[in-house]
Amino acid sequence: MIFFFLNLSAYLRRKNGNTILIYISFIPGLLSSIGTFFVGVFPYTITQELHNISASAFFLGGFAYCILYGITEWVTEGVSKVLACSGFIVSIFFLLFIIFTAINYFNPTIALEQSHITEWLLMSVLMAWIIGQEAIMTRDKRNGKIES
Repeated sequence: MIFFFLNLSAYLRRKNGNTILIYISFIPGLLSSIGTFFVGVFPYTITQELHNISASAFFLGGFAYCILYGITEWVTEGVSKVLACSGFIVSIFFLLFIIFTAINYFNPTIALEQSHITEWLLMSVLMAWIIGQEAIMTRDKRNGKIES
């Protein structure tokens, strides 16, 4: 994931995007990537507390980077507004999962299934968002719309 965020940030820089917004967007992406790594290091079957802390970094960071990269893409000339909006759509799935997980923290019987369903939906739309971003960046590079 870190390499994806580095690539996306470099792409936006080559498109003359706002440097401050790009750096601000990269920070939660980096934190989310670190959280993803530690979710694997600390599976919930070994240590629930460290797993939850790591997962929180992933989900909260993900919510932030989707919004921030969406804003950065929106204000960058030559970047599709549809592409920018896709980040906002993914952030809604992050938010839904965060809400259902918070509800489960206080009362696990209320929204347990919704939490699991939104987590899988989130992973699906997040992968689609990443693949879409990479496809656009690759297309622009091949068509000479950005320099290497």
